[in-house]
Amino acid sequence: MATPRLKLGTMENAPDWYGKSLDELDFEWSTEEELELERYCEKIIKNAEEEEMTPLQRYDATWAGKEKDRLHFEMKYFGPVCARVLDSFADAVKPGDLYKRPKLHVKAHLAFAARYKIDIINVSPICYTEEFWGGNGRMIDYGTPQQVGGPPITKIEDIESCEVPDPTKHGLYPGLLWTVREIMRVMAKHGADKVLPIESNFCGDPLGTIASGMLGFGPALVAARKDLELFKACMEKATQWSIKWGNAVKTLQPNGMYMCTFMGAIPPNLKGNDLSFMPELNARIAKEIIASPGPTPPLWHTGGAEGWELWRDLYWEKGAVGPGSFGGWWIGPAMDPEWIYGFSAEKDLYCGCSIDDHIVLDGNWEAVEPALAARCKIAKQYPKHFIALGPLDYWTPPANIERLVELTKEAGRF
Repeated sequence: MATPRLKLGTMENAPDWYGKSLDELDFEWSTEEELELERYCEKIIKNAEEEEMTPLQRYDATWAGKEKDRLHFEMKYFGPVCARVLDSFADAVKPGDLYKRPKLHVKAHLAFAARYKIDIINVSPICYTEEFWGGNGRMIDYGTPQQVGGPPITKIEDIESCEVPDPTKHGLYPGLLWTVREIMRVMAKHGADKVLPIESNFCGDPLGTIASGMLGFGPALVAARKDLELFKACMEKATQWSIKWGNAVKTLQPNGMYMCTFMGAIPPNLKGNDLSFMPELNARIAKEIIASPGPTPPLWHTGGAEGWELWRDLYWEKGAVGPGSFGGWWIGPAMDPEWIYGFSAEKDLYCGCSIDDHIVLDGNWEAVEPALAARCKIAKQYPKHFIALGPLDYWTPPANIERLVELTKEAGRF
């Protein structure tokens, strides 16, 4: 077998900093921008003073399983919704602008936190290895990059000859790492880090990586059924990537870090092929991140698309969640709240179960309020549980987001 080498493709519409390492990035703020950042932090601090506990105190208490004034909430708002707050829904600043210009990305997260009084800043993915592994990508205005020219991996030799890239040096990842680091620096400069936590993704999981950057979604499912050797080889390389990516995020020391899971897209047994080894790879990712130098921030999964319920027990049995691994999960609205909260309480897991984002988009408060109430009632029975919100739709009106936050805080009070 040939010595693996980096296979980095092109990225159309890439920013001028593309190709530089994290150490080489140095975006300077103007005097006016410095004032803007300071004002966002001032508002974040003022927001925190409105309640008995700060969001950071509440977040830490939830992970520690201690008493708190109300349930902590995790909101998935992602870059597209985050961009909207910068232009008052003028459809002027595009999500892709944030991904190309890390300073805009920093502003958008701080502005969103200041405007909507959220419990935690969630820095979400801006890419999924589209131009790695021999592929090519294209940056777009309304989302993460597209892969151009088709998936780069078609046979096992293609993936075996690939060296795993370095997220601190390659692709768009240095820009995302800079964004997280800079949000933390700005918040610390103005004292907002004392009241509001920040978490960063290291998405996607191995299955998401092979679907987004290696084989493509359709071919990945076909390989799992008809070419298990190729599928496993890709999963192994993607696992190595997840470990590198997770360790790069850990080095920044955010308050929390999470890996998305794509497992709902595929069953544990597909046409007779046993795929139950996949949670073992997630367990390995957690183990290696935890073993790397320095303290490990709270580490958890986000996921829960319909179909994920088939994997719940395997995650526990294979060590992909639990002691010495991922400490819990954010689960989507397709799951029965009693089913997932009950299991998580039994296993002492950090857990939240989202409500349907469509009813938030539509402002259907007759559906939102009972959905929140039902989840809060269950979540309050165990101190490590929280309320999950989102992912918010790009078109969700600001008034709906504001009301959702208010209703969540009220319903979550003990």
